[in-house]
Amino acid sequence: MFADPRVFDDNFDKVELLYREGEMQDLFQQLTGATSSDGILITGSSGVGKSLFASKALDRYQTRFGADRVHIKALGKTGPGILRATLEGLPNGPAGVAKSTPTDKVRRQLREAIDRKTVVVLDEGDDLPATNAVGELLALEDVTAIVIAHEKQKWLSRLNVDNGHSFDRNHIALERYRVPELADILERRARQGFHTGEVVTSEQLRWLADAVAGVARDGIQRLWGAAHVAREQGHLRIHDEDIEAGKERAEHRIRKLNLQSLPFHHQVLYAIIHEAGEISGEALHDRYDTIAEEVYHGVAPTSIGKRARRGKFKKLEEYNLIGYEGPTRDRTYRVIDGDVEPQLELPVAATQS
Repeated sequence: MFADPRVFDDNFDKVELLYREGEMQDLFQQLTGATSSDGILITGSSGVGKSLFASKALDRYQTRFGADRVHIKALGKTGPGILRATLEGLPNGPAGVAKSTPTDKVRRQLREAIDRKTVVVLDEGDDLPATNAVGELLALEDVTAIVIAHEKQKWLSRLNVDNGHSFDRNHIALERYRVPELADILERRARQGFHTGEVVTSEQLRWLADAVAGVARDGIQRLWGAAHVAREQGHLRIHDEDIEAGKERAEHRIRKLNLQSLPFHHQVLYAIIHEAGEISGEALHDRYDTIAEEVYHGVAPTSIGKRARRGKFKKLEEYNLIGYEGPTRDRTYRVIDGDVEPQLELPVAATQS
């Protein structure tokens, strides 16, 4: 049934971007008119294709204007960490920048390495206002920063006002697809990913597009899940019951992909909650403090305090990995899908044999 399973991966970008031409033209105008102190903000709910849109837009922009580009996953990175990642991503930058490198030196190397128009994409940038990274990048000559986030007003309200005006002015909102649009997108994926386009019908694709309310990522994964069930059942094409049976499998895969995309601190916290199944906030923090030295030994990030930990739980909840109840300081945390295994192994608890 599957000719190329990669077609259904989150990072697969060998596709034609459909139904975003108006937004693409807006981004082109903003890029061509941008000065070094300008930023661009792309927002939209999870799964609408913000990262793919930015990637495809910059493919076109590079082809026409020959600019350099750097794509950074900003979630979990500090301001200095984003500057180091930018330097590493430049064509004239070093292959690696030590974490111990003084920030002043990184700034100097950035100025030396940037010799033409450069676009820095800060993906998963919801927490950027808590850092100085945006202001630092906008201060560099020939650099335009594109930030990808979820909600415009929430993001702008937390940003330093001196940096916010251009992001407010140069804003592109990506809405969910209409049902016929997403059905077309799923049809293209089916053609690329399956041995034959007859595997799934147009009616089934429209039903899927409607079921996921126009969220492209969910639709793609639901199609993947249905195809897996159909293959296991020995079906030559996807049956309606395969679509329903594949829903849970698709949701499980989305959670796994979400977890894989998260930084180390989130991984540690998820592993603790997964280990317990359900755990009080007090017990969670005690467990974290007990294992922190061993877990963080030999890795770049260092352990974080209780307040910083609490800031990570929101993303774990948004990604449907955990749920929690109660006030901030008296919460109970629980894992949503116990079959989504942690990405790291915790030291054995003292109470375990």
